Amino acid sequence: MDNHEEEEILEEDDLFLHNLNSTLFVKRDYDEKQFDYEWMAILEDTIPYIDNILRNPKRFIINEEEIVKVELARKVTVESVIHLTQHTNLIQKIEDDGDVKPSKILNINKEESMDTYENRFIYTLLTDLRFFFEQRIKETSGVSYCLDKRNLAYEANTNVLGENLKISLNVSDVTKNVNEHAGDSATMTYAERVKKLKTQIDGFFGTELMQTLSRLHVSPVRSPIKKTNVILKNPNFRKAEALWNYLQTYRSKDKKEKEKRDYFDKGILKEEYDQAFLMAFIANRNYMSTSSSTTEANIINQMMQRLIDNLLETDLELTEDKIAELFEKQIRVMKEKNGKRTKRIFQIMDDRLDFENKAMRDLVELYRKEA
Repeated sequence: MDNHEEEEILEEDDLFLHNLNSTLFVKRDYDEKQFDYEWMAILEDTIPYIDNILRNPKRFIINEEEIVKVELARKVTVESVIHLTQHTNLIQKIEDDGDVKPSKILNINKEESMDTYENRFIYTLLTDLRFFFEQRIKETSGVSYCLDKRNLAYEANTNVLGENLKISLNVSDVTKNVNEHAGDSATMTYAERVKKLKTQIDGFFGTELMQTLSRLHVSPVRSPIKKTNVILKNPNFRKAEALWNYLQTYRSKDKKEKEKRDYFDKGILKEEYDQAFLMAFIANRNYMSTSSSTTEANIINQMMQRLIDNLLETDLELTEDKIAELFEKQIRVMKEKNGKRTKRIFQIMDDRLDFENKAMRDLVELYRKEA
């Protein structure tokens, strides 16, 4: 192909784009739900520490003092005697031998109690945790997915040296990505993790501490949590406090997005379709040409020239090295695909030959038995 022919082709290409009248109508339906399961890992990490607390709950002794008749006193303690010496009005009679007969005496009842601040903290934490857990399960039901439907209608016409060219193209593009609930924690599925967490949390409410404080109708604690020695120094309570802070400041990271839109595209997508129309015109022109100089190499050169021009128009800062890198990368990808395709073909042939050979061996064996 001489320089004159190249100039004519370039002039045709320029006329093609100059006279091009095109529209790209896009109808889009986008729906995405992506759920975050970080909270499950945090609960799974903290629950063993809460279990340690519930197995060994903190208790303290309550002394209930009351003045009762001597015959109703359960036990006379040192405190009872000291109290009597300080309240002689309770002495009824002193015997000749020195024995003292009181009419009433101090009685002290000692009882264990779980109504401590630390225990009320755990009680409130687990009450909030159960509510949080139920809400998250409700919010994250179903699977994560992304569905992107686009219907495109491209129409264009142009005139090149008196030749009218038209194209009408309809494309239905559907991208669908579905992510099943990710399992973790020793390869359990999402359903197994939920079931285990629910069993553990429900089990906590059957413990002595939770049952006792529930009967007492204790008041819940409020933030900020008091820094008692137990909460500061006990590793189990430190983990519990970290979970408390997480629940108090939790913000959902779930992503939910929907979009329905019909519009005429006037950006890069339309330009790409315009270029595709032009490339089809170039290929068709070269195919129909009767010129002896129109070789396969010339066709490829023209296509490559138009492709590079398009790349340069898209990115003005594109360098020769970058273009070479892009082409080399695509060549490697295509070679890899071709290599995999070839391996698959040979594998199918080998399997078929194995099958045919086995059938032949079976036939020979049958013939021998009949002979």
